[in-house]
Amino acid sequence: MADAWHDHGGVVDRLKAAGLLREGEGQIKIHSKIVPGGDGWLYFASTDEDGEREDGSALPRWGGHLWRIHPKTRTWEHLLTTPEGLVAVSGVGRYIYALGYWDHVLYQYDTVEKQVKRVVVGSAKGHVSRNFIADVRGHAFVPRLTIRKNGLVSASLVEYDQDLNELADTPLDHYLDKERSTGMNHGIVGLAYLPDGRMVFTSHAGYLYSIQASGNGPALVTGLGWFHPNGKSYIPSLFSLGGDNWLAGVARRRPRDFEWIVSDLASGDTAVSPIDTGGLQRVLLYGSITRDNAGRVYVGGWAAEGANNQRPLMLQIAPAD
Repeated sequence: MADAWHDHGGVVDRLKAAGLLREGEGQIKIHSKIVPGGDGWLYFASTDEDGEREDGSALPRWGGHLWRIHPKTRTWEHLLTTPEGLVAVSGVGRYIYALGYWDHVLYQYDTVEKQVKRVVVGSAKGHVSRNFIADVRGHAFVPRLTIRKNGLVSASLVEYDQDLNELADTPLDHYLDKERSTGMNHGIVGLAYLPDGRMVFTSHAGYLYSIQASGNGPALVTGLGWFHPNGKSYIPSLFSLGGDNWLAGVARRRPRDFEWIVSDLASGDTAVSPIDTGGLQRVLLYGSITRDNAGRVYVGGWAAEGANNQRPLMLQIAPAD
């Protein structure tokens, strides 16, 4: 184990090297997770935010890009330019998916045929889910928001098969935190894959859902309740700890206080403990699902550096003895 960091380069430099950089173009962030494909490459997306409108009426000026990088050679390959910003990437095996905003536009990249498909799932009032989920069958699960006749917004989870046919549309009663505006809700924030094939995710308010696949037909989507024993909580990171039912997460119930939650999904037993951030100021922790071969998990974010600046932060959380 090297325990070393390596600089793999930046998006704008890679666009320029590939002859794809448009004059004035920016790509402010890589917001997506970095997803391993069945071909051994690592897939991720970059995005711009310049000129976008939070109500969903204007796309970011430079849209987004889908990329892959080879972990051994550190070679980058550009796969796709999109008019939408790309906020999330998911996939297991052959099919890699990216989610664009606004209106939850789903892109599929077939790593075997090198083909791209696209479908508009639908969203409303500037809402963008920070994550979505894909499974080993090549099915993708993406939130859809709909404005009803009474003006209220309803949410559901739409399942697409590997041909982007819509298989199911399941209501999600606890998807939106109604104390926040629709656009300020982050949608699916935490997610994890369990050893028995189930997938679990948390909504912005901290409600836990499970997805259980069934052959090649629609999966069963079930609400499991609040992940934090005290109810609502922002839980952007989830981790499978081994076994079919052990799940851990990082929760935030107050602006800068973070807690470590371990839960047995079978019994409902849950333990909560504070996370020590070492005296750092104004800490913000993002979403993660990363776990190494020693069972340690990793959570990224940032902390204050001086009065007005921030610096990157990476926490390693070791399992209890």
